[in-house]
Amino acid sequence: MSNEKTQNTPKIDIPKAEPKAGFTPPFMAFDPMQVWTIGQQAWQSTQQAWLASQEAFQKAIGDAFGRSEAFTEQLASLETQMTARAHEAVDQWAKLAHDTINYGAQLSAQARKLGYDTARKMTPGA
Repeated sequence: MSNEKTQNTPKIDIPKAEPKAGFTPPFMAFDPMQVWTIGQQAWQSTQQAWLASQEAFQKAIGDAFGRSEAFTEQLASLETQMTARAHEAVDQWAKLAHDTINYGAQLSAQARKLGYDTARKMTPGA
Protein backbone atom coordinates (compact mmCIF):
# COMPACT_ATOMS: atom_id res chain seq x y z
CA MET A 1 0.00 0.00 0.00
CA SER A 2 2.80 2.42 0.70
CA ASN A 3 4.14 1.81 -2.81
CA GLU A 4 0.85 2.89 -4.31
CA LYS A 5 0.92 6.20 -2.41
CA THR A 6 4.43 7.05 -3.53
CA GLN A 7 3.64 6.16 -7.10
CA ASN A 8 0.46 8.27 -7.21
CA THR A 9 1.95 11.28 -5.40
CA PRO A 10 3.30 13.78 -7.88
CA LYS A 11 6.82 14.95 -7.29
CA ILE A 12 7.26 18.64 -6.69
CA ASP A 13 10.61 20.19 -7.35
CA ILE A 14 11.22 23.46 -5.58
CA PRO A 15 13.86 25.46 -7.37
CA LYS A 16 16.59 26.89 -5.25
CA ALA A 17 16.74 30.66 -5.34
CA GLU A 18 20.16 32.08 -5.79
CA PRO A 19 20.70 35.36 -3.95
CA LYS A 20 21.08 38.30 -6.26
CA ALA A 21 24.25 40.29 -6.13
CA GLY A 22 24.04 43.19 -3.60
CA PHE A 23 20.81 41.90 -2.03
CA THR A 24 20.66 41.44 1.73
CA PRO A 25 17.63 39.88 3.37
CA PRO A 26 15.64 42.53 5.28
CA PHE A 27 15.93 41.00 8.74
CA MET A 28 19.59 40.03 8.66
CA ALA A 29 20.65 43.39 10.12
CA PHE A 30 17.97 43.30 12.86
CA ASP A 31 19.58 43.42 16.30
CA PRO A 32 16.99 42.97 19.08
CA MET A 33 19.38 44.23 21.77
CA GLN A 34 20.00 47.42 19.86
CA VAL A 35 16.26 47.98 19.49
CA TRP A 36 15.76 47.29 23.20
CA THR A 37 18.57 49.72 24.10
CA ILE A 38 17.09 52.44 21.87
CA GLY A 39 13.68 51.83 23.45
CA GLN A 40 15.15 52.12 26.95
CA GLN A 41 16.92 55.36 26.06
CA ALA A 42 13.71 56.77 24.63
CA TRP A 43 11.82 55.71 27.77
CA GLN A 44 14.43 57.35 30.02
CA SER A 45 14.33 60.61 28.08
CA THR A 46 10.51 60.51 28.24
CA GLN A 47 10.67 59.94 31.99
CA GLN A 48 13.11 62.83 32.41
CA ALA A 49 10.85 65.12 30.38
CA TRP A 50 7.84 63.99 32.43
CA LEU A 51 9.68 64.64 35.70
CA ALA A 52 10.74 68.08 34.46
CA SER A 53 7.15 68.90 33.54
CA GLN A 54 5.96 67.68 36.94
CA GLU A 55 8.51 69.89 38.70
CA ALA A 56 7.41 72.87 36.59
CA PHE A 57 3.76 72.13 37.37
CA GLN A 58 4.46 71.84 41.10
CA LYS A 59 6.39 75.11 41.01
CA ALA A 60 3.54 76.83 39.17
CA ILE A 61 0.99 75.52 41.67
CA GLY A 62 3.20 76.58 44.61
CA ASP A 63 3.61 80.07 43.14
CA ALA A 64 -0.12 80.35 42.51
CA PHE A 65 -0.84 79.25 46.07
CA GLY A 66 1.60 81.85 47.41
CA ARG A 67 -0.01 84.58 45.31
CA SER A 68 -3.49 83.55 46.42
CA GLU A 69 -2.34 83.63 50.03
CA ALA A 70 -0.95 87.16 49.57
CA PHE A 71 -4.18 88.20 47.86
CA THR A 72 -6.22 86.78 50.74
CA GLU A 73 -4.11 88.71 53.26
CA GLN A 74 -4.58 91.93 51.29
CA LEU A 75 -8.30 91.27 51.08
CA ALA A 76 -8.47 90.73 54.86
CA SER A 77 -6.65 94.04 55.41
CA LEU A 78 -9.03 95.87 53.07
CA GLU A 79 -11.99 94.19 54.76
CA THR A 80 -10.77 95.44 58.15
CA GLN A 81 -10.41 98.97 56.77
CA MET A 82 -13.86 98.77 55.17
CA THR A 83 -15.42 97.63 58.44
CA ALA A 84 -13.74 100.45 60.37
CA ARG A 85 -14.94 103.01 57.81
CA ALA A 86 -18.47 101.56 57.92
CA HIS A 87 -18.48 101.90 61.72
CA GLU A 88 -17.22 105.49 61.43
CA ALA A 89 -19.93 106.26 58.88
CA VAL A 90 -22.64 104.76 61.10
CA ASP A 91 -21.29 106.70 64.10
CA GLN A 92 -21.27 109.91 62.06
CA TRP A 93 -24.81 109.21 60.83
CA ALA A 94 -25.97 108.54 64.41
CA LYS A 95 -24.38 111.82 65.54
CA LEU A 96 -26.11 113.67 62.73
CA ALA A 97 -29.41 112.00 63.63
CA HIS A 98 -28.99 113.05 67.28
CA ASP A 99 -28.10 116.60 66.23
CA THR A 100 -31.13 116.70 63.93
CA ILE A 101 -33.43 115.55 66.72
CA ASN A 102 -31.95 118.13 69.12
CA TYR A 103 -32.25 120.88 66.50
CA GLY A 104 -35.90 119.88 65.91
CA ALA A 105 -36.55 120.11 69.65
CA GLN A 106 -34.81 123.50 69.78
CA LEU A 107 -36.90 124.81 66.86
CA SER A 108 -40.05 123.49 68.53
CA ALA A 109 -39.15 125.28 71.77
CA GLN A 110 -38.46 128.54 69.89
CA ALA A 111 -41.76 128.18 67.98
CA ARG A 112 -43.66 127.73 71.29
CA LYS A 113 -41.92 130.75 72.79
CA LEU A 114 -42.70 132.89 69.74
CA GLY A 115 -46.27 131.68 69.78
CA TYR A 116 -46.60 132.47 73.49
CA ASP A 117 -44.99 135.89 73.12
CA THR A 118 -47.16 136.73 70.14
CA ALA A 119 -50.31 135.61 71.95
CA ARG A 120 -49.39 137.73 74.99
CA LYS A 121 -48.77 140.78 72.82
CA MET A 122 -52.16 140.38 71.22
CA THR A 123 -54.10 140.23 74.46
CA PRO A 124 -55.80 143.44 75.44
CA GLY A 125 -54.30 145.17 78.35
CA ALA A 126 -51.00 143.60 78.05
